[in-house]
Amino acid sequence: MAVEKFGASERFACKVLGQNRSALRKARPVVSFEEARLRAALRAVAAKHPAWGWRKARWHLLAQPEWAGVVLNAKRVRRLWRAEGLTCKPKARKRRRTGPGAGEQKRLKAEYPMHVISFDFQSDVTSCGRHVRFFNVIDEYTRTALAIVPRRSFTATDVVAVLEDIIAETGVTPTYVRSDNGPEFTAAALVNWCATAGVDTAFIDPGSPWQNGFAESFNAQFRREQLTGEIIDTMAEAKYLAEEWKNIYNHERPHGSLDGMTPKQYWDIWTQKNQLAIA
Repeated sequence: MAVEKFGASERFACKVLGQNRSALRKARPVVSFEEARLRAALRAVAAKHPAWGWRKARWHLLAQPEWAGVVLNAKRVRRLWRAEGLTCKPKARKRRRTGPGAGEQKRLKAEYPMHVISFDFQSDVTSCGRHVRFFNVIDEYTRTALAIVPRRSFTATDVVAVLEDIIAETGVTPTYVRSDNGPEFTAAALVNWCATAGVDTAFIDPGSPWQNGFAESFNAQFRREQLTGEIIDTMAEAKYLAEEWKNIYNHERPHGSLDGMTPKQYWDIWTQKNQLAIA
């Protein structure tokens, strides 16, 4: 305006106004349709899975056929994720364990699916104040959630029934089961069943929940990503939430330790590779 109205030079006008000359030439960047679509997809993922970060969102989109051919490198997704303000709560700082055996426990490491399964109980309350317990069972090799069963209370017989359902569904009997020393897990009904089924037990040390890390980690994720945001009125709702989270965890949620794959994808790929090896 100063140049046109007063005939001042561009250099002089910019100097007086304190404006960079490049601002007169640099056009506002135009957001492409592809980027707008990607931003919308990231917002949708963040809305559906508030606890996910940009890495899981990227892995999730990479697994979708409609994003084939679109550049989804880490740098681009991270930039757009931050530009949209889609940050999740930072993780709490890790504490060093000082109890007996901390960091020294020689863990039995799973080498194939159903080699080692771990299980634990997780507690919550319904809106009426009554307790509900979730019995969570995890395959340590593939991180698959084998069962999430809510009940008001559990006995060793109930635990056995869930394990038998898992065997019937997968067609495989676990080699080891890892758990704490709770009364339901050390009762005669479960011990006798393990002996009959040919399943070995791998109890953790008393007062050492970190030795059952897979189950503890799953419990934390289940609470943070599902239970925290829900009010449970009935046991029917508890069963629905458990089944919903199990499907999301196994079929949609990418896992960092599985190279961004879901547990279902990882198990399927392992099965295909071993079938080819046998053939």
